[in-house]
Amino acid sequence: MTVKLNLKKLIRLNMLLRKIYPSFIFFFIAFNLQAQTENTAPVKKDHFALYAGIGPNIYFNNLVLAKDNVNEFNYSFAGRIMWEPEHLISLGIESGYYRLYTVDFPELPDVKISNSAIPIQVVISMKILKKFYCNFSSGQTILINKAHTPNDNVNASTLSLGDFAGTFGYKYPLKNHFSLQAEVKYFHASKLNDSNAALIFLAGYSF
Repeated sequence: MTVKLNLKKLIRLNMLLRKIYPSFIFFFIAFNLQAQTENTAPVKKDHFALYAGIGPNIYFNNLVLAKDNVNEFNYSFAGRIMWEPEHLISLGIESGYYRLYTVDFPELPDVKISNSAIPIQVVISMKILKKFYCNFSSGQTILINKAHTPNDNVNASTLSLGDFAGTFGYKYPLKNHFSLQAEVKYFHASKLNDSNAALIFLAGYSF
C-alpha cells in the first residue's frame, strides 16, 4: 500500500514538473534576451569638441634688419572646434593668437616692436594609434605689427593668404567629457615668410 502511494506521488510530481518546466524555460530565455538588449544598446557618442590651450613658441628668425635684437621665444594661444564622427578623420575650424616675435633695442629702451598672428584656418585631424593624432590646417592669417616709440605708436595689420600649420599631438581622455592634450605645432605665414614652432597644452570638452 505504501509503495502504491509513493508511486502516485512520484507520478503527480512528474506531471507537475512537466507543466512548470516550459514556463521556466520561457522565463529564462526572456531574461537573457532582455539582458543582451541592455548590454548591446548603442552608446551615444559625442560628435563635437572644443579645445583651447597655451604654450611657448620659438620664431624662426628670417629678419634682415635688427636680426640680432629679435626675441625669438614667445607664446601662443590656440583654440579650435571640431566635428568628430566615429571615423579616423575629423574636421574643424582653428584660430588663436601667436606672438611671433618682439624687437628690443638696448640703445633705445623706449622703442618696442612686436609682430603677432591671428590665424583663421580649416583643420583636418587624423587619429594615429589610440591616443595620438596629427592635424593639418590651411587658411588665412591676420598679421598685426605694433611699434611703440616715445613720440608715436604705430598699429598696422595685413592679411596673409595661403598659410598653413601642421600638428602632432597626444590626447589623454578624462571623465565627464573632458580631455587633456599636448601638441607640437608648426605654423607658417606666407605673406612675410614668417614661421614658428610651439608646444601647446590644451584642455578639451566633448558634447
